[in-house]
Amino acid sequence: MSDKVYYDESCYVCSLEINAVRRRGEACGIEFIDISDAEFKHEDRDYDSEMVGKFDGEETVGIETFRKMYEKLGFRRCVAFSRLPVVRSVFNASYYVFAHWIRPWLPKRSANEGR
Repeated sequence: MSDKVYYDESCYVCSLEINAVRRRGEACGIEFIDISDAEFKHEDRDYDSEMVGKFDGEETVGIETFRKMYEKLGFRRCVAFSRLPVVRSVFNASYYVFAHWIRPWLPKRSANEGR
């Protein structure tokens, strides 16, 4: 079973993040799926507000998707640090603010740009 990360290539920030780790992630068995692709079917899941992942058969949402992805990439100490009680709260809140309050207002790439 392949690990998966669903991301939005039309979002400048999301695509920058994923494209920075794509080669290493694919070597670690992570499949990156672009939700802005016309062929992507949303099924019964909201993929637009937060990053979604599937790792070891379990679905992750939001910051936990990043933690699982970076853990697979070999950044275990950084991920462990992000799970410390106070640090976890700061990271979770920061991701929530970005995903729900900032990202919706960011400009999107056109379908032909940067692909």
